[in-house]
Amino acid sequence: MPSGSLPDDDYDRLARFVAGEGTAAERAETERWAQEIAERREALAALRLAWGTPIAEPAWDVDRAWQTLARRIEVSSTDVRNDSNVVDIGVRRRWWRDSARIMRVAAAVVVIVGGALILPRLRSTSDSAPRALASASEFSTRSGEHRTVNLPDGSTVVLGVSSTLRLRDGYGAGAREVELSGEALFTVDHDAARPFRVHVNGTVVEDLGTEFAVRGYGQGTPLRVAVASGSVAVRRGTSADTAVVLVPRDVATLGDAGAVTVARNVDLTPFTAFASGRLIFTDAPFTDVVVELERWYGVEVRVIDGAILDRHLTSAFEGESLDEVLRVIGMTLDVRYVRNGNRIDFMKQGDTSALPSPAATTVLAEAGA
Repeated sequence: MPSGSLPDDDYDRLARFVAGEGTAAERAETERWAQEIAERREALAALRLAWGTPIAEPAWDVDRAWQTLARRIEVSSTDVRNDSNVVDIGVRRRWWRDSARIMRVAAAVVVIVGGALILPRLRSTSDSAPRALASASEFSTRSGEHRTVNLPDGSTVVLGVSSTLRLRDGYGAGAREVELSGEALFTVDHDAARPFRVHVNGTVVEDLGTEFAVRGYGQGTPLRVAVASGSVAVRRGTSADTAVVLVPRDVATLGDAGAVTVARNVDLTPFTAFASGRLIFTDAPFTDVVVELERWYGVEVRVIDGAILDRHLTSAFEGESLDEVLRVIGMTLDVRYVRNGNRIDFMKQGDTSALPSPAATTVLAEAGA
């Protein structure tokens, strides 16, 4: 049967694989699965060709090609933002199934992110003569937002909430240097000639061929690096002599003084769950809970009674609404909360000092309610 008869879910899975999504184990399983039948192999080959087809003409007009591509996928030219390197486009899924059209994509890389098509405007480069790769220089997320960024060298970054990733000038010409503020999961194509380095809070995290998570929001919070596969070198400043090499299931914590503490054989789920939209607390002090609520839901949180700051939360959330999360926290920690619009007040049970006026839009929670 023709490859166009593959189920939609199969195409989505193959597209995410080609886009670089998934852990090493997940990608290995998808590779095995794709080879099971001819239809999947053909679709995978077409998608890979669209991803990796070089631009034959040195003087290729990317803007013109972009507009032509937009017309082919039935997007009005007014939807193409010329001032952006990443354009979100809603297209009909049948475009994926037309391998002839896939073959003609010469100036764009196709990436599936959360079910939406992203077409970064990129020029291909020669491995034998690397030069700076064209790309947007900065990517960011707002409160409650996650974003998958596919870098032009094939590396993938999943940005956590309230985070910013910036590519340094000349990215890809030599070293691939990025700056991070916030949290991100990196899956890096290792290249000894072009090392991948993350600069965060005065620390350099350099890949040695790996998947790793970095969390560095600053503001007095410790910097953490968790390694899922391969290895990374972590160092303060520029001296390689002070680097600490981490291997899978290592988690390094760096305090303001620069000391590096490494925990071995750690369950990495709490450190990488954000990349799949999960918010996990493991014996987290209430101060950390407050910060995460503000980052994930864009709210303002006040603690009326400081005594509850000593309480710790262990819980996991995935897709729950803010009200559902607040209800679980209230029941688990035996605290009362008052929600008034975008502001949340926490207090001990029985404390009525922060109760709003009857006219306010409010949610109240009692333990066990």
